[in-house]
Amino acid sequence: MREGWIDERVEEMPPGLWVRRGAPPSMLSMHRHDDVEINIVLDGRLHYLFGGQSLTIGEGEIAVFWAAQPHGLVDSRTGDMCWLHVPFAQFLAWGLPEAQTAPLLSAQPLITHAPELAHRIAHMAEQWGREIEGSETSSSSLRGSADGPGGASDGAADAGDAGTGGADAGDSDGLQIALLEIHAAVRRVLRASSRASPATPADGAGSVPAERLRQVSAMAQYVRDHHRSELRIADIAASVHLTPSHAMTVFRRTVGVTLGQYVTMCRVAEAQRLLLTTSLRVTEIAEASGFGSLSSFYEHVSAASGMTPREYRRRQRAQ
Repeated sequence: MREGWIDERVEEMPPGLWVRRGAPPSMLSMHRHDDVEINIVLDGRLHYLFGGQSLTIGEGEIAVFWAAQPHGLVDSRTGDMCWLHVPFAQFLAWGLPEAQTAPLLSAQPLITHAPELAHRIAHMAEQWGREIEGSETSSSSLRGSADGPGGASDGAADAGDAGTGGADAGDSDGLQIALLEIHAAVRRVLRASSRASPATPADGAGSVPAERLRQVSAMAQYVRDHHRSELRIADIAASVHLTPSHAMTVFRRTVGVTLGQYVTMCRVAEAQRLLLTTSLRVTEIAEASGFGSLSSFYEHVSAASGMTPREYRRRQRAQ
């Protein structure tokens, strides 16, 4: 593992199987990716803005969410943590109980306080990362990395080399074992989880000022509530009693994207949800998710998915 990998920007990573153990990764802006994300906090605290909602994950807690919703770390207290990304197609292929997965498909984060389970999964994650890195992943677009307290094991590939040549039957077998264990771990987490009811943490040294965080969270929530219809910056700003120019500046400086970009992210996430969970025609989905034209819908959904909306629906449902 390269020492500099710890500063890799998560929002620039492609979707894929990914494991990480250590301090919070660099996250300079809001982002979204087509994975199910599991955050485990052994020590410290994470504070996300997730789909317009404040989401705090404290010590001993495990959070699970579909990362297609725009999200980003806006505050945290560094500590020992673990991240697991599972490609959404892989998650669907497991055929997990609908009662457990329905909240995720409805953009509801699941969170639970389970210190013993958190430590057990984090301990296993270090081995998963080594097995994923050592496997031939280029054919399945999987990517894995682990960053334990003592660094990666001898012979582990650099993060930038993950998924390149040199795999043998043992490596492939290790990957399959890791996937089986990850599947079991996800099932345990979902069974233990309950719907999130996060609270905004008290402001502390070096954190985002509480008033600014309140304003940004309120603006993001307003977008989340109204992105299916025509939105004006003036309306978003008025919801927090700011001028449009001030509102745009506060939002961009806090979450790393403009209000316009955030509106698009919410609309794309809603379009993907409708493509997967309904039988609506793409023209109906374009309108229902808030895009002003079919061409805009195709442009943004295709850019986010790497394929047309119809192909995205077909491939995900075929898993």
